[in-house]
Amino acid sequence: MDAKQVADLLAVLAKSEFAEIELKDADLYLHVKRNATPQIATKIEAAPVSKGKTVNSPMVGIVHLLDDTKQPFVKVGQQVTTETTLAQIESMKLFNDIKSPLAGTVAAINVSDGQGVEFATPLFKIAEAD
Repeated sequence: MDAKQVADLLAVLAKSEFAEIELKDADLYLHVKRNATPQIATKIEAAPVSKGKTVNSPMVGIVHLLDDTKQPFVKVGQQVTTETTLAQIESMKLFNDIKSPLAGTVAAINVSDGQGVEFATPLFKIAEAD
């Protein structure tokens, strides 16, 4: 594999969503690793909410806070309804929408994009609408 082929391969990878790739050839070993998607937040602290609900993970998987256009599903302070998708959890290559259990305001986001979660991991705090 010559330098132009390697450059072409790297250009294709730059446009893809791969985080890491390893290529072995008779005369070449190539290992490319890049940083994952930018983090939305490591953990957002918020003022205590007297009335509200904590949204816990219903399953084990990887939480995705960004939609297909790389925009956050929700932000702290955003108004939500029971139809609002807060995030998605990828489990066994299936993406499961996590919807708000009540109408209100997103008071806190307790996870970061791409974070592994277990059953009952607190994901969001939703303050009840008055």
